[in-house]
Amino acid sequence: MSATGTFSGRAVIVTGASSGIGRAISERLAAEGADLCLVAAPQDAGQLNEVARVLEARGANVVQLASDVGEPETATRAVEATLERFGRLDSLADNAGIGYFEEVFEAPLEHLDQQLRVNVRGMYLMAMAAAKEMARRGGGTIACTASTASFIGEEHQATYNISKGAVAGLIRSLAVDLAPYGIRVNGVAPGWVLTPATEEIVADASQWSKHRTRIPLDRPGAPAEIAAVYAFLLGEESSYMTGSIVVCDGGLTAGYRFTDWKAVEQPGDPRRPRRLERE
Repeated sequence: MSATGTFSGRAVIVTGASSGIGRAISERLAAEGADLCLVAAPQDAGQLNEVARVLEARGANVVQLASDVGEPETATRAVEATLERFGRLDSLADNAGIGYFEEVFEAPLEHLDQQLRVNVRGMYLMAMAAAKEMARRGGGTIACTASTASFIGEEHQATYNISKGAVAGLIRSLAVDLAPYGIRVNGVAPGWVLTPATEEIVADASQWSKHRTRIPLDRPGAPAEIAAVYAFLLGEESSYMTGSIVVCDGGLTAGYRFTDWKAVEQPGDPRRPRRLERE
């Protein structure tokens, strides 16, 4: 692997690393020379192994762990595996998360519990375990995946919105508490990103035509675009940033466009929506 060297000699834990944004973060950091501990849910062990295989073939140093982030021992094991393999822990990409799209009266309580368990409890457990080791060695960086749903209510995602609102609070709270230990904590708030979790909606013209009119850039983001923000927040170029949540949403939360749109998708690849000419 031809690394730029930005993360050379640095060890990073990435959660939710088996696909989507987590995989893109892993690929970006590996390309910049990071040693990686990749964490994903047990049911994603096969995908996680494939990601590790690909990165190792490119020359990256990788250790992997298929374990539930909602369990305290997962965070402990991830930190221990990182130290055992690389002798240090510098950064955490606290990315793992799940979500449900469902009408508010049809959302079972179990879905709220599951999202709080992974998106909040899991993120908190990973951050605390990593932070204790970073504090011991004099500092480090943590970046967490928030969402545009951390700030606005998104339809048919009430339980998800609740969990991501909590993530925003987690980022800001840990930024304040961990600053004396030399640990910076920031977040990334993606909007619509083309991942396995969203590709069905993006590919459905009747659904996507409604979402795309809210995005001034008129397309979903790519996982690599979110990974680029992660690389910035975990690196030294963001050295005076902590408690920040960087919105990366194609303009979704900036405001609304009301011209140049039609209510249905036009011919072409629905995964790459284009601007429509004014009628």
